[in-house]
Amino acid sequence: MIRPLFFPILLCAVACGAGACITADDSFGAGLVPYDQKPRVQVHTITPLPVYTATIDSIPTMATGATACLFGSIHIAPFGTMNANAVFRMYPAAVDHSFGEQPEFISADLTLIIDGRKTADDDQLNIVQNIRLYQLTKTLSYDSIYYNNSITAGDYDPTTINLPGVTYNGGDTLVIPLTEQFGNHLLQATAGNMDSLLHFYDWFKGLVLSVDAQPDGLPGGRLNQTDVSYAMLTLNYKNDEGRDTAFYYYGDYNLLFSTYRHSSAALADYASPPPAPAATLYFESLAGVKPVIDLTAVKDSIVAMVRDRGLRLDQLVVNRAALTFTVKMDAVHYLANFPEALTLCSRDTTNGKLTYSIIGDASANTNFGGGINRSRQNYTFDIAQYLQQLIREELAGGTTSPTLFYLFSTTTVTDIYQYSYTLLDVINYSYGALLGVGSDSPVTLDLVYTILY
Repeated sequence: MIRPLFFPILLCAVACGAGACITADDSFGAGLVPYDQKPRVQVHTITPLPVYTATIDSIPTMATGATACLFGSIHIAPFGTMNANAVFRMYPAAVDHSFGEQPEFISADLTLIIDGRKTADDDQLNIVQNIRLYQLTKTLSYDSIYYNNSITAGDYDPTTINLPGVTYNGGDTLVIPLTEQFGNHLLQATAGNMDSLLHFYDWFKGLVLSVDAQPDGLPGGRLNQTDVSYAMLTLNYKNDEGRDTAFYYYGDYNLLFSTYRHSSAALADYASPPPAPAATLYFESLAGVKPVIDLTAVKDSIVAMVRDRGLRLDQLVVNRAALTFTVKMDAVHYLANFPEALTLCSRDTTNGKLTYSIIGDASANTNFGGGINRSRQNYTFDIAQYLQQLIREELAGGTTSPTLFYLFSTTTVTDIYQYSYTLLDVINYSYGALLGVGSDSPVTLDLVYTILY
């Protein structure tokens, strides 16, 4: 009874199969578009780009996303001497503590964990540095931004509070014995000084840690990084009953920063009007000199290229714009001294405070690259998105976005939620030279673009 249905079903299957095998001709009309108007990817190279070495006014050096600060002194040619002081506070283990009527000082010391070192050469790892610990006289506050020059010699008592002759030779732990005078000062804290952290910090403002500066013209030295979250100040005393007692203070890792003094300004050549660009560009991290580039020249070159072809700017789509800086390699500069990543930063004072902001935003920084390529010995930034923005503004009648950019080193921080983000590096010291105009490998922009018709 079902055999009559077999042939209709077979016919339907054959018809469907035949329909599926039909090939569509999607080239219809292609011949009507002239060859020179077919959208296609093209390449335009701009080289050499004028780049200079510039000084930096100041940088915020608060330990954002970290609990470390830097102290020490180092001299590296041709950058000269860089001195770093650590500025931090200590808080008491207990508030409302009383030392009694007549406490008697026994001893006191500050213990620091050293978890990072930077030297000019490996033979400097264990050099002896004379320690200088001072009591801060300037009140710090959480609602302030602290820069590399926020604390000067006038902001701390010039009398050291460490015992004479304290040295540090590069070990993992630094123990600084403190003077009896300073210990007695701590023992004089009143109930009002100890009833809250606000009152305590108003009375005991903090500490400044430094070393003797590296002698002028003498290469060497060492920078030391300490994690303040592990800092501990131990005060030993006899209480009113004559019993030996210990009281503790811990590092306030919520507010700490470093002060930096560089002597590399002589390497800077950037001025207004700009001089002839040099063949060597100098980079020193932290508040040292930086290569600086004005993207106005890049934008103008692209605009001229488009208009020379008789095209409109709104036809240009920037697919990729690879800005490449090549490392200068010689007997003085080594890849190991260069930072792992650089970024382009603009100088901003619009909010009344000086900042250097990463191009775009921190979360998008990885989109622009900037990591060192050790095999090619260069840094490359893809600034396509930013260049497209400059071109849009050119179409609107003028550029409002910043065009002057400085090269800063960056670091990646991971928070407690395992989210990683990019910040300017204000702790790690790095340096080196890049190749500029007149060198074998000047700064270059390779533009990959499409013209829409």
